[in-house]
Amino acid sequence: MSFSFHNISRDVLLLIVWIILLFGVIKGQAPLPSPSPEAPSKTTADKQAGVQSTKDKIRRWFEFEQLSALTRYHFIENDNHSKAANNNQYQFIARFRFKFDPEGKYSVAANLGTGSTITTEWNATGWGTGTFQGNLNLRQLYFDAKPIKAVEVQVGGLYVNYGESTEATTYDNDSYITGERVQIRLPKKLYFDEISVTYARLADVSVPNVVKRFKNFGSQNYHQFLVRKQVNKMIGFSADYTFESGIDTFHQAVKFKLPKKQIIDTFLFENYERFHPDRNYGFNAFAEKKLTSILTLGGGFADIHIKALNGDRFAPGKRIYFNGVLKFSPEFSLITQFTEGIGFIAPTVPRTRVDVIFSYNILESLKRTKLF
Repeated sequence: MSFSFHNISRDVLLLIVWIILLFGVIKGQAPLPSPSPEAPSKTTADKQAGVQSTKDKIRRWFEFEQLSALTRYHFIENDNHSKAANNNQYQFIARFRFKFDPEGKYSVAANLGTGSTITTEWNATGWGTGTFQGNLNLRQLYFDAKPIKAVEVQVGGLYVNYGESTEATTYDNDSYITGERVQIRLPKKLYFDEISVTYARLADVSVPNVVKRFKNFGSQNYHQFLVRKQVNKMIGFSADYTFESGIDTFHQAVKFKLPKKQIIDTFLFENYERFHPDRNYGFNAFAEKKLTSILTLGGGFADIHIKALNGDRFAPGKRIYFNGVLKFSPEFSLITQFTEGIGFIAPTVPRTRVDVIFSYNILESLKRTKLF
C-alpha cells in the first residue's frame, strides 16, 4: 500500500489545533493589575503620562504591523518584442492585529491591500498601459493563538510560510492561502527552530477578497510540512514538502550571513524539486551587499522550468537580475529591479523587466511623530 503525506486527513491537524487551544484556556491568563485608587494629579507631567497611557491602552488592543504606500514604474517586454506592460502602478498595504490579551497570545490578524488577484498587490493608475484600478480588499484574516511559548496555531486566511526560500522558487510574495497551520518552536528538544504543518486551499486566483474565499474553506488542495534551523549566526536553512493540486514538490534553501568585511553580506541558494506527476528541477542564487548606510545592492541568477504561482519576475527560463535599495530615511526608499532573460525564452514570455519603486513607510512616520 502506497503512502503520501497529502493523504493525511486534515481532521488530524484540526484535532491538534483544538487540543492546543484548550490547553491554553485551561492554563488561563494572569489577571490584569487593578487600577490605583489614588486620584490622578493635574500636573503637566501627569497629563503627559496620561496621554502616553491612552496610547498604551490603544496598543493593548490594537497594533499595526505594516502601513505603507508605494508607487512604481513597471515595464515588461516579451521575447517577441511586444510590450506586456509599460505603466505606473500603486500599492497600499495595512497589516494590523486585534489582541484579546495584553501579551498578544490570542489575536486576530488582517491584511487590507490593493490588487486584483491573490498574486499581486498592485493596481494600475491608468498612466500607460492598462486602465485605472481601484481594488482594495481584505486579503488576509486569521485567528492566531500562542497558548504556550513553543506552539503557535493559525486558522483562516493565512500568509504562505516560505522558510528561507523566496518567491523565485515557491509562491509569489503577495499570495495567501485559506486553512490551518500549527508551528512548533522547541529547538532544545526537537533540534529544529521551527516545525510547521499547514493544511489549506491555494486556488481562486482571481478572488482577492478573503471573505469570499472562505466559502471554499473546507475544499483544501494544499499541504505543507516545513522545518527551519538557524545553525549559527552565519548559516540558516529550511526544507519543506509541498502538495498542491496533485503536484508534489520539495523546496530547500540555505542562507549565509558573512562578516561585514567580506565582498558580500548575504548569500542565498534555494531550489525546488518536483517529483510528481512530472520531474523538474530549478534553482535561484542571490547575493547582497550593503555598501553604505543608505545603499544596498544585490543580484542573482535564477533557472526556473515550471509555470507556477511563483514571483512574476521569475517566469520560465534562465534569468539574471539586479536589485538596488536607496533608503533615504526610515520612511522613504527608492527601489530598482532589473531582470533579463538569457538564452531561449518562449516568444510570449517576458525577456526584459524593469521596476522603479518609491516606497513610503507610513507607520514609521506615525512612530516618529508619536501619533501612534
